[in-house]
Amino acid sequence: MTDKNFVKRILIVDDAAVERKLVGDLLTMFWPTCEVLEASDSTEGLSVVEQQLPDIVLTDLCMPFSGGLDLLAKLREEECLIPVVVLSGKNDAATAVAALQAGAASFVPKSKLATLLEPTISTVLELAATHRNRRRIIGCLASMDLCFELDNDGALVGPLVKYLQDHLGSLRLCDERELVRIGVGLHESLSNAIHHGNLELDSELRQEDESIYYDMAETRKLIWPYCDRKVQVFASLNAERVKFVIRDEGPGFNHQKVLDPTDAENVGRIGGRGLLLIRSFMDKVSYNDRGNEITLLKYTSAGQKLLSKMTESTLADTDVEINLSPEILLLDEEPAESLSVV
Repeated sequence: MTDKNFVKRILIVDDAAVERKLVGDLLTMFWPTCEVLEASDSTEGLSVVEQQLPDIVLTDLCMPFSGGLDLLAKLREEECLIPVVVLSGKNDAATAVAALQAGAASFVPKSKLATLLEPTISTVLELAATHRNRRRIIGCLASMDLCFELDNDGALVGPLVKYLQDHLGSLRLCDERELVRIGVGLHESLSNAIHHGNLELDSELRQEDESIYYDMAETRKLIWPYCDRKVQVFASLNAERVKFVIRDEGPGFNHQKVLDPTDAENVGRIGGRGLLLIRSFMDKVSYNDRGNEITLLKYTSAGQKLLSKMTESTLADTDVEINLSPEILLLDEEPAESLSVV
């Protein structure tokens, strides 16, 4: 049960004064010190939310002018994080489902208020508090280092990219546009590590008939030595930059002979397209000597500002020209296994 003093302020939105009193009496019985606020429709309810900032909103679904669904839509439009519990009548089942899909945290049938109202509010408020505290803690996070090991299963690529994007978004290291671009670059790099690295598939197979390429991929996943190979992924995130190191266990390749993906002749090629996306969306791309490890570097907004200041300072002291445009570095780098933090 929630602490009696935990619930501070609850808003009831219902066009019927009798219903508001019934719910209000139950609330003060469960939480004697709580403040009960009232509104007769969603418009008035929204005004109370903005002015009084309740801990939770309880709203009827069907009201003459503007109902619970309208209130949910307006709260979502304003990105309000206050949880909403809908109170549904016996004929409101379909509307209750719609309310849950629209963002309601839970619902309580009016016929079960005496037994379900208190535990529902307690659960919702505890979860909401946990979420708020998590957001606060994440806001204090200065850096993060992650390590993953993947089988040669292409179905894992999307979820991993989404997981990394979620962390980037939580840390507020870049905007939505850059999140998408980073995600595309990661997706291409991970797919390359699985298909070209561990399974040793030649992209030339895809130029004529992609079915041959994917049929061979499925076959090689089951046979030695391909089936035992893994893809290691290291991610290092901080306020200035995000860095990803992706290493496969294949034989590697001569990266110095990679076709220039920006060459007009190669842009239309399937393999060239992936490299072009990686190179375009990352600030720096480099390979190790063996060619089985790629390092992707992306500067955050803060990192770009720091680089600009460093560049201005350098140019003021010397006449050396520094190129900060996205580049691909075909230089030998220290292998990731020798780094304590990537």
